[in-house]
Amino acid sequence: MISASRLQDVRTALGHWAEKAGRPLTLMEVCGTHTMAIYRHGIRSFLPPSVRLISGPGCPVCVTSQGQVDQIVELSRRPDVTIATFGDMVRVSGSTSSLERERAHGADVRIVYSPHDAVSLAEALPSRQVVFIGIGFETTVPTEAAAVVEARQRGLGNFTILAAGKLVPPAMTALLESGELELSV
Repeated sequence: MISASRLQDVRTALGHWAEKAGRPLTLMEVCGTHTMAIYRHGIRSFLPPSVRLISGPGCPVCVTSQGQVDQIVELSRRPDVTIATFGDMVRVSGSTSSLERERAHGADVRIVYSPHDAVSLAEALPSRQVVFIGIGFETTVPTEAAAVVEARQRGLGNFTILAAGKLVPPAMTALLESGELELSV
């Protein structure tokens, strides 16, 4: 837990940065999970008046195309496939179904907390192809790559990643070009 004096130090530093910049600071939380954590912990009320928060382009799951969700749903219907995914992907609907609905109809859909959990799942299920749904921003790619290395080191031929990552810079460019944001440094 951060002490009250440390929190005050951060608040003061943010105020100084805004003063040094000669304008209010605008910080963007990228994903709804960030927004909820900021709200839940009262961070907005803690910030100095010279700092404002805005919501960004959305989480990678939220901005996954319907076509990509359809591809994932179709993959889950294969009898020899186990889908390993983060929990927030399970309820996302494609054009006809979701992983949640497919699981209710017998698809093997497992919620994992990391790509490494999916590797362990592949090791535990050697007769099934375990497909980790790699939905995340570019910051998640290194852990996915490490999982591929780990699977290779364990000699697992039944581990696959469906790479469906999203890049933040193109989303930021689109926001800037829309006129919704102003970038100044």
